Amino acid sequence: MIDDKCKFMKIRRVIWFLTWAVFFATWTSCGVKKYQIGDRNFKSAEEVAIWLFDTSGVHSGLYVVDADRPSSKPLIDYQSKSLFTPASNTKILTLYAALKFLPDELSGLKFLVRGDTTFIKGTGDPGFLDRRFDSHRVQEFLSDKENLIFVSDWHSDLRWGAGWSWDDYPYYYSAQLSPFPVYGNMARAWCEEGQWKLFPSSFVRNRVHIPDHPAVRRQENTNIFQMNLARCVENPIRVPFVWNQQVMVDLLRDTLHKPVSWLSHLPAGVEATWQSVSGTERDTLLRTMMYDSDNFIAEQLLMNISDQLWDTIQVPAVIDTLVRTDFGEWADEIRWVDGSGLSIYNKFSPRFIVHVLKELYNKTPYADLIRMFPAGGVRGTIESWYGADVPYVYAKTGTLSSVHCLSGFVRTNSGKTFVFSFMHNNYLGSSSLYKKKMEVLLEFLKRNY
Repeated sequence: MIDDKCKFMKIRRVIWFLTWAVFFATWTSCGVKKYQIGDRNFKSAEEVAIWLFDTSGVHSGLYVVDADRPSSKPLIDYQSKSLFTPASNTKILTLYAALKFLPDELSGLKFLVRGDTTFIKGTGDPGFLDRRFDSHRVQEFLSDKENLIFVSDWHSDLRWGAGWSWDDYPYYYSAQLSPFPVYGNMARAWCEEGQWKLFPSSFVRNRVHIPDHPAVRRQENTNIFQMNLARCVENPIRVPFVWNQQVMVDLLRDTLHKPVSWLSHLPAGVEATWQSVSGTERDTLLRTMMYDSDNFIAEQLLMNISDQLWDTIQVPAVIDTLVRTDFGEWADEIRWVDGSGLSIYNKFSPRFIVHVLKELYNKTPYADLIRMFPAGGVRGTIESWYGADVPYVYAKTGTLSSVHCLSGFVRTNSGKTFVFSFMHNNYLGSSSLYKKKMEVLLEFLKRNY
């Protein structure tokens, strides 16, 4: 009996050992397969990231966390505290600010009536007479009023943000900022029957015929446009125009077909009891800003926030308020100076960007939030990248010379959502190499987590 019992115990131990041996072998083989790219094996997602981005001479930072497990260890943490020029990743902060402070419809303008005179002032709403947006309420209001006087002491020094490149003035991504934009502060030029057309038509056209000259270029300080007959194109070209108070009232006069004048300040004795007219829909502006990376909209939204909070346009005050309150714990670790990211003075870390994204994730229904972001393979600035049968990357790009960033959300095959920020500075040549590497990493996360 004792021998039989011993044999039984030995058999149980053998079975136990074989069971765990099989389990361990299966787990090990699955682990190798799980973290495999081509013929390379990896122990973690961070190891994959280091393999892809630990490139001599290029400053890269990556940070990835589980959106629904705030206290869990980061999945990837590579130079995540380092500061980077974020470029248009700055618009993520503008998105946060707009969702926090702005109502569903922006204030389109402010007015006060004294006798037969209506004084108006701008609120920064970028949608007025821009064909991409509905501004009918402001148009109808102005059409119903007589003796309009535009009040503005705006100075041309404020036409661009701090740290912007001045020689970008003729390009669509550098429209002049203003308290009361009209037509998005953009002229449109196109060809019909071999001849250039320009809108607004009141601007001056100088026709040239120089093969290597740009198709359309505006003189730096005036609304005189050189239009090259050697490079006539049918699709409209958008070119920023010079905005000032006189240009504004001239365009308004042409549109409304009635007299409009302007003053730098209200006349003495007129009390500033301004009322508001509803303007452009907030979320339509936000989607356009995020999908197209529209710098002008981003900057004007911060102006509108300032008007909403203090009845004046002071963008630095909006930024300072958010840095001291919502982002107070980061106040000594970041530098934020504009709404669009055109400024080279902006400096953020991947950790900070992920913090802002997590705040958005926690405060906004996920379905509503991802509708604000470009979607890989589907829309916006990542329409040609990060695609799949079902979209899984929702993220904002940021690109300047030698700068490319991508930050947002990745949805994995298991149903998890990760928040990520990938930032790259100081490289030479095209950003395509870094996009390809990020695509490898995001696809790896999608399949394995």
